[in-house]
Amino acid sequence: MAANSVSTTTPGMHAAATKLDGTVESYINQLRTVNQEMAALQTSWTGDASTRFNTAMDSWEAGFQRVINALIGLSESMGVNVKLYTQQEEEASQIAGDFGGGLDLS
Repeated sequence: MAANSVSTTTPGMHAAATKLDGTVESYINQLRTVNQEMAALQTSWTGDASTRFNTAMDSWEAGFQRVINALIGLSESMGVNVKLYTQQEEEASQIAGDFGGGLDLS
């Protein structure tokens, strides 16, 4: 049963958010590089093959941008979740402390 357990920690959530942000930044830079290479290619390559290749690359770029946008959304959600999780942990800790302080253990 322990193999199926799930654990969430604030440091783990921060690490995941940082990893997502780094991935987004890397993907944006890679897309920028591809676009620069495509712009250079388009200055010298013309014809039907060029047009078809550009159309295919436009489609690829749109798909890659959707991936980037999804990762940005996931990163933003992770940031919100970290704040909520931290707040809930602090509230639960306070309640537990208050509860423990009210017990007569003598």
